[in-house]
Amino acid sequence: MGTMEIKLAELADAFAQSDVLPGYVDLVEGRVILLHDDWQDDAAMAHAMRIEDDFERYVPLTNVCDSDEHEAMQAFVRTQPREVRERLSAALAQRGASLHFRKEIERLSLQAAWQAFWRAHLKEAARFFCEENEIPYEE
Repeated sequence: MGTMEIKLAELADAFAQSDVLPGYVDLVEGRVILLHDDWQDDAAMAHAMRIEDDFERYVPLTNVCDSDEHEAMQAFVRTQPREVRERLSAALAQRGASLHFRKEIERLSLQAAWQAFWRAHLKEAARFFCEENEIPYEE
C-alpha cells in the first residue's frame, strides 16, 4: 500500500478544529478526513467503523487545541514588549484564561499577530505529528 504525502497546511487546518471535530489522516489518499457532526448518524457510524477497522490506513488526529493552546498563548506572550506581556500574562492568570486572553488581544489590536503565531504553531504541530507517525508530508 503506497503512502501519499499529506499537505502540512491541510493538516494544520484540521488541527485548528481538533477541539470540535475528530479527524484522521488517510495514508493511502494523502488527505485529512474530519468527521463532521452534521453527517447522518448511520453514515458517520459506518465511516467511523471503516476507519477503526483499517487502522493501518487511518491515523487519528490529536486534539491540538485543548492540549497546546495555553502553551502557545504563553509562548506568544513571551514575544511581546514588556507592557503588553504584563497585560497578557495577567489575562492568562485568570480563571477562563483563554477568553480573557482573546479579549485582551482584541483590546491591544493583536488579533492578526496572534492568528499568525497560532497558525505557525499549528503547522509545526502538523510537522511533528507527521514525523512522529512516519507520515510523508509536503510544505
